[in-house]
Amino acid sequence: MLTLPRLRYRGSYRPNGDIGSSNNDGGNKTQSGHCEHTHWVAWISDPHPIIPADCPVYLWQHLMEEFANQIRGFYDDLLDPLAKEFMFRRPPTVGELRRPPQVLLLGNHSSGKSTFVNYLLGDDVQNTGVAPTDDGFTIITHGATATERDGAAVVSNPDLPYEGLRPFGSQLVSHVRLKLRPAELLQTVTLIDSPGMIDAAKAENGRGFDFPGVVRWFAERADLVLVFFDLDKPGTTGETLQVFRESLSGIDHKMLIVLNKVDQFQCLHDFARAYGALCWNLGKVIPRKDLPMIYNIFVPLADKPKSRLPMEDFEKARNDLIGELRRAPTRRMDNQITQIQAYAERLRLHAMVIGEAANRLRSVRARWVGFSILILGGLSAAAFATGMVVALPGIALTAVLAFVYIGYITLPRTKRRLIARFDQIFEELHDRELLLRDRAEDLRMMWEEVSPRAREVAEKSGLQSFEKMRWDDRERLEELTGKLIPQLRSELYNAMLDNKAPAPAVEQDRPAMFPAPEPRRPRLVEGVGSETPKRKTFF
Repeated sequence: MLTLPRLRYRGSYRPNGDIGSSNNDGGNKTQSGHCEHTHWVAWISDPHPIIPADCPVYLWQHLMEEFANQIRGFYDDLLDPLAKEFMFRRPPTVGELRRPPQVLLLGNHSSGKSTFVNYLLGDDVQNTGVAPTDDGFTIITHGATATERDGAAVVSNPDLPYEGLRPFGSQLVSHVRLKLRPAELLQTVTLIDSPGMIDAAKAENGRGFDFPGVVRWFAERADLVLVFFDLDKPGTTGETLQVFRESLSGIDHKMLIVLNKVDQFQCLHDFARAYGALCWNLGKVIPRKDLPMIYNIFVPLADKPKSRLPMEDFEKARNDLIGELRRAPTRRMDNQITQIQAYAERLRLHAMVIGEAANRLRSVRARWVGFSILILGGLSAAAFATGMVVALPGIALTAVLAFVYIGYITLPRTKRRLIARFDQIFEELHDRELLLRDRAEDLRMMWEEVSPRAREVAEKSGLQSFEKMRWDDRERLEELTGKLIPQLRSELYNAMLDNKAPAPAVEQDRPAMFPAPEPRRPRLVEGVGSETPKRKTFF
């Protein structure tokens, strides 16, 4: 199992294990001893950056990399070969496992997503406006200098975790952009801004690609999903409700609801009506008795009129939201452990049912072939014993017809019957587990999720192309899901206690004073090779 060393390096640390002298890069530390991130670039620009080894941020990142290596080992040693053998969906690619923590921003058009992104990064990275200003997905990550790449370059790069977007078609690829910016926040978190959701988004005249499916793809891989609403459209657009039903089901544990622009309310009555309308709409699409926490925030802007409501609680909510966003690296590893647990459990169900059905088909074929050989052999022996050798050609023809009947009629019929009985085979294989399991319905729900893929594979590839799942593979899978992965999660928890994650150094904003000459905003880190110094962030 993974051992977690105390990470205390004196030299500059590289992820490949090289430790150099602390004098290799004189700009790695400030005079006060705190790390300076100026010369570090994200993995997308340089996968092996030289970093100051005594920086808490990078000590924590190296600790997380230790867990990531353990997870990759589980995929490579057991899950990937078994998934290929039984044609299960592919495991995460190396790029997806290496990816930095990701935060997905969703919301109605003009709900303030892009404004919030610009506020976080301290620069006008995204266009903003009252009307819809962006019709694509923008991936914003760290780079030494500001640059952009189009969707084709993004999805075709195997080192990036976005290859899975190609099946959605060229129309989507043309609506994907990658922006690199030298902002300090992006050194630990990648932001994904999405197009604003609207009412008139239908299949026949909509976006040209499967928008709910793409949102689902990003949401499953994101470590945090922020859903923005504003006072004018508190959850009422048709596309928003569709996304909640089709794309965000099952990811409640990493979804945060944000009611933005609360500084536009001039009285408590208006705020209460908008908040109540949002809760009413969310109650129709979130099948829970209790709604998730709603962050009521605003982004301070100089040209906005001053609200009559006290802003202190809303400012605190904004800082709390930013703190959750900066804790995305910790969420990332926990989500990866949850992901491999879910993948292994579903792979086990898929492989066991298909393997058992294939074994039963093979048994049926063996019985028919054995029975046919026994009968035909008996008839041939009787013909020789009675001297009726002239009957041998007829017996041979009967044998050929019998094998044709078995191969083209009996076995295909048996195959269809076995595939139709997959649910019954599942119940028979897991009868004891369903009785002893505390929440048997969870196991049945997992099978309902897996069964369409299992039936499709069995119908297209044929049950005869599979072998019964080996007993040692089954034991290793059960050990992985029942012992090793829970132990890894426990080690992650202990590591978080022993090696404290860097605090989300969010400076508490003073109450916004409106009208203000210039809003106090985060500032950018100075880029490598930049001629003019840029503003630094307080994050």
